[in-house]
Amino acid sequence: MTKKHIVVLTTGGTIASKPSDSGRSQSGALSGEQLLDQVSLPKGVEVTLEVMSILQKPSNAVTLSDLAELYRHGREALNREDVDGLVITHGTDTLEETAYFLSLTLPADKPCVITGSQRAPHQLGTDAFKNICDAIVAATSSQLSQLGCVVVFNESLFAARYARKVSSFQLHGFDAPGVGSLGYVDGQRVKLYHVVTEIAVPVNGWDFPIPRVDLLPAYLDASPMLLKACVESGAKAVVIDGLGRGHVPPSWMPPIRELISSGVPVAIVSSCTQGPVNTSYEFSGSLADLASAGVLTLNDISARKARLALALLLSSTPREALGDAMERILA
Repeated sequence: MTKKHIVVLTTGGTIASKPSDSGRSQSGALSGEQLLDQVSLPKGVEVTLEVMSILQKPSNAVTLSDLAELYRHGREALNREDVDGLVITHGTDTLEETAYFLSLTLPADKPCVITGSQRAPHQLGTDAFKNICDAIVAATSSQLSQLGCVVVFNESLFAARYARKVSSFQLHGFDAPGVGSLGYVDGQRVKLYHVVTEIAVPVNGWDFPIPRVDLLPAYLDASPMLLKACVESGAKAVVIDGLGRGHVPPSWMPPIRELISSGVPVAIVSSCTQGPVNTSYEFSGSLADLASAGVLTLNDISARKARLALALLLSSTPREALGDAMERILA
């Protein structure tokens, strides 16, 4: 077996924690070198590891600027002829967002794998080192080429677009509701269940700073003033985490029409963990009503990820072409 060269970028999170004086976990306190020193790879896995600590923070503190920096380091690593794959360690709070952002931006000709942990390295039954080990093994597999950034967690593989954190504390912290895993990692073996036909379409021509896109959840009797507040405070677009098949309170329709008429893009997804939006109803605030007002209707993606895709497209696509561009990404 040819020895593989894997670059590991660490960003902090639970997986890089150590105990604080209070007895709680200090997220991001361990450097990449300290973390990788404790990882033992399966027999027969021959790799050279190159470790860089990019961030040292909990993932609730990760910013769009951090994502741009992580993209820059990841692109430089993947563009090197001597590098066979990329591994990123990350806090679990926003891991699914970072994974999707990187799927939309990084070259996909080599494996890119992101992982984290539910239990800190010092805690009983930690999954930190096992998840890192599995991520490295996955990054050596050419099967993961052309899949974009893949999430490895609890011995399972998930496409970045569908991966969601489903438990706040248990070791099966991630899943892909309604879709399922891509496969698994078992020791030195990487298994894909089927030929993957849906991969991320990269966004080209985006630039930093990425435009601010706000995310609003729809809920019973939610105030329509929230929409105006987003734009008045600087948002360039709004993604609505809609009810059911893609609905909002009737009182939201007038400000939504105002925003769209003033050139502010508005998109909607379903807040359900699975299932598409659909124009199957006709009432004020229904998806049919929203679509007729010019709202972008998006399927099979979470609001948090739709926000990132829309932000990238806003920096690279004319407003009149946003709908077609989002459709290409989500096709």
